This record gives sequence, structure tokens and C-alpha cells, in this order.
Amino acid sequence: MSFVAVNAEQAGDWNGASGREFIEQRERHERMLGRLRARLLAAAQVQDGESVLDIGPGCGEMTILAARAAGSGHAVGADLSRILVAEASRLAAAGVANVRFEVADAQVHPFGAGSFDVVLSSFGVMFFDDAAAFANFRRALRRGGRLAFLCWRTREENPVFTTGFAGAAAALGLREMPGPGAAFSLADTGRAGALLRGAGFGGIEFAKADEPMLIGRDVDDVLEYERASPTATEVLAGLGPAQAAELTGQVRDRLAAYASPDGVIMPGAAWLVAAQAA
Repeated sequence: MSFVAVNAEQAGDWNGASGREFIEQRERHERMLGRLRARLLAAAQVQDGESVLDIGPGCGEMTILAARAAGSGHAVGADLSRILVAEASRLAAAGVANVRFEVADAQVHPFGAGSFDVVLSSFGVMFFDDAAAFANFRRALRRGGRLAFLCWRTREENPVFTTGFAGAAAALGLREMPGPGAAFSLADTGRAGALLRGAGFGGIEFAKADEPMLIGRDVDDVLEYERASPTATEVLAGLGPAQAAELTGQVRDRLAAYASPDGVIMPGAAWLVAAQAA
């Protein structure tokens, strides 16, 4: 299948190392984000018979939940990662008939105008950094249709993004702390609201969604998860054995601060955004 990807960097990343890691850690991410996704589904208020578009569905868990809520309706997941779409389709094949997944860059994909009642996204829309993407989502919605999505608040409010190898390496002076990156592009509600209004949405509401995230069963489990990430691989590749050992010890100490008898649990801080197609 061929498709147009305007965001070539993201397409390369999610068809490569990040996409593979996402598949390998699917069950962990499902546990981490389950509470937040439940809040998104409730906010979307999907009704029987409705059509739903899920932007950046990853392995498809949210799309499948939306399809079940839609009953006699259907849900479509659009993702620019071929490998994630393949995994989502595999998981959906085990008994969810009213869902399908497309390889598509949702920023420019020609969805049928007004063909959806609901557009939702679980941490997928932060990677679209201009109004054109949101205007495309608006075109896909019928007038009065609903948009609901989760996006991260600031990096500082989400220790899962700062306790790993990149943050520890910066603390030890081994490298500079990387910028917040695309994952936090909508953390500023002023900017996000302006994007949505410019794209033709009204009734825009931002609600704080704060939920605990179970990162892993214990510090060793989460340390291995962190060590296997593409970011950690890159950081460790440039270090000698002594520096790598020191860095790993620093990450272990950081994770220990969040350890409990129930596992390593960190706060998750997101915006739950709702809007209507004006």
C-alpha cells in the first residue's frame, strides 16, 4: 500500500525503532495508560451506530474500545506506521468485526468529508504541529461532530519522561537534556486552543486528567524497559563501561523513588481535550 507522509521524520521513526518498541511493550503501555484511556472513551461519548476515527492508534487498543462502544457503527484507526497497523489489525481480528486500520498520514489523508461522528486520539495528535492537520480532522467530521483527545501536559509533570537514561545522563553532565520534543507540543492550552479554533472547532474544553501509571512490577523490570528504549541505546552507545555503570545506577536510584509494594507507579499528567466541529 502506498500513502503520502508529510511528516517523514515521524513516519521513519514509527516504522522503525519506536514502532518496534511500541509493539514489544504493548501490554505494559496498556497497563500504564488504561485509566487515562477510560477517561477518553467516557469523554468521547461514542453512541451505538456512530462512526469513529482514531488518530494514531498505535496497536489499536483505543480503536477497538471505540468500535465496541459504537455497536452497529464502526471505527477506523489511521496510523502512519505500517508495522503498528499490522499489529493492530492482528489484534482486532480476534473477534472485533466493526473495526479496520489504515496506513495513512492523518495530516493529509483524504478522509471522506463529514464521514465521521467522532474523531478521537490517545496521545496521537501531539505529533501534528500545524492547523492544517486539525483542519483535516475537522473536514472528516460531520457538522456538530465531536473531537476528543489526550495529550501530555508538561514534561516536568510526567516523570516517566525524565527519570530514564537521557535525564540521568544530563544530571551527570554526560550530555545535555534533550528538548521536550513533539510529545509536549500541545501542553500549552493557549497554543492548542488557537490551533483548534483556527481549524474550525468550537466548544473547546481542556480538563486535567491525572492518573497513576503502573510502569512495571519492580525497579529491575522498569530498568530493563528503560534500557531497551531507542533513547537509552543511543545514550549508552557513547559511553565506556564505567560511565555506563554509573549511569545505570543513577537511573535505578531515580526509579526507586517511585517503587511501592504494588509496583513502580508514576503520576501521569495529561489534558483531556473536547471540542465540536463548528
